[in-house]
Amino acid sequence: MKLNIAERITLLSILPVEGSIVALRILNELRNALGFTEQEIKKFGIKNTVSPEGGALITWNPAMTNVSKDVEIGEVARGIIVSRLKELDGMQRLHVSMVPIYEKFVEAGGKS
Repeated sequence: MKLNIAERITLLSILPVEGSIVALRILNELRNALGFTEQEIKKFGIKNTVSPEGGALITWNPAMTNVSKDVEIGEVARGIIVSRLKELDGMQRLHVSMVPIYEKFVEAGGKS
């Protein structure tokens, strides 16, 4: 599945940190696939900063916004992502930055 920088960061931020050993191993593989290499960090100008409100903020070179990476997401990992997004939706804790990921995984069935 083609994912841009923002989508990769969003997915990394919502993945569960608890679960069965099987799920955690799958999630670790997914985190590695979604994560950024040293080369990508330099190429995209990715930086961790602090927002004016004091929260963590990840920024990158705006010219790189649409650069995509093909990330293999298996059936179990896809199910975990969909469940997590639905859970956040049910708790009304989705953020506007999560809408593209929600549409891609929940509404489109993750078939992009």
